[in-house]
Amino acid sequence: MDAPGWLAVLPHGERIALSLRSAGVPTTVTENIEAVVKAADRPVVLIGHFTGAPAAVRFAQTHSGLAALVLISPVLGMWDGASADLADLMDEVSFGPSLGDLPTLWLHGSDDEIVPISDTRAGTDRVRGPAFEEHVVDGLLSDGEAVTQVLEFARKVI
Repeated sequence: MDAPGWLAVLPHGERIALSLRSAGVPTTVTENIEAVVKAADRPVVLIGHFTGAPAAVRFAQTHSGLAALVLISPVLGMWDGASADLADLMDEVSFGPSLGDLPTLWLHGSDDEIVPISDTRAGTDRVRGPAFEEHVVDGLLSDGEAVTQVLEFARKVI
């Protein structure tokens, strides 16, 4: 299988990164999103997984240069487990601009008890732009389903 012509960047989520790499996707996990995006020699799909989602969305709200954004079971909106720093970042995201025309995919499981879908939807509803898509699976979202959806979305938008 040939590697896709895009780079996956995650601020958090080594498990998802491993699954993407197994699918042949060049993948970087970094807290310095800006440096990786600037240095990239191919389109970048920024993937915000779980507690990495607020950093990914905030980057997308304040920077250009992304080909797409994917949110996998994102901690957005409200979340009881948030530290003070994470809660502050979630507020910045919630009161920041929409994602505009950036192709964005939200993936979530309907039965996720760690990150309840209703709490996350409150956050995604605040930032969604006209190029926002969602894919909610019955039950829990598996890594395999997430990677399949990321690959299909990237093929469509890049």
